[in-house]
Amino acid sequence: MKELNPTSFKMLWKTKKASENIEPILLEIVKEYRKKTWKKQDKVTRKDIADRVFSEYCRLYWADDKWYVTCITSGVRMFWKDSQCWHFISRWVLKYRYDINNCHPQSYAENVMLSGNYKVYTLVMIKMYWQEYVEYIVNDKDLRRYNQKDYEDMIIERYKFIVKKKKIIKLNQEENTRLVENWITSE
Repeated sequence: MKELNPTSFKMLWKTKKASENIEPILLEIVKEYRKKTWKKQDKVTRKDIADRVFSEYCRLYWADDKWYVTCITSGVRMFWKDSQCWHFISRWVLKYRYDINNCHPQSYAENVMLSGNYKVYTLVMIKMYWQEYVEYIVNDKDLRRYNQKDYEDMIIERYKFIVKKKKIIKLNQEENTRLVENWITSE
């Protein structure tokens, strides 16, 4: 897989032909996530960007309208940015790496210190998705490979959801603030 030139965003992926148009949104996504997460000298691949976008997508997918998520294993509520995206089936299995049913928000303590707390996580997964589904994904031997176009499509699709969800949540917060201000001034 070709890697992103860390110094120039205009040459997003060297594998693209000059005649092909790189979608502008892809350039914006790379710029945004590059600022947040990587050092200047790090080389960034499509998979790296897809992982970052999917992690944010997963945590926002499970977030309520006040941007809070509930840890899948401990039940602790936390701000979505304080949670981590935890995979029931390891990220090494590409077929389930970007599957929203395989990924849930989890607290740092559960994810890192307790190594995912798999015993509780398995019970919660069985309760959420039935035992047959959990047994299927655990025993699934099918392989999945992503090509460059798959990664690009996934990044754009999930990023659009993130932007949309953030706008909805922001509008809800502004409306709630306006309602509270009106209620205070009416007294």
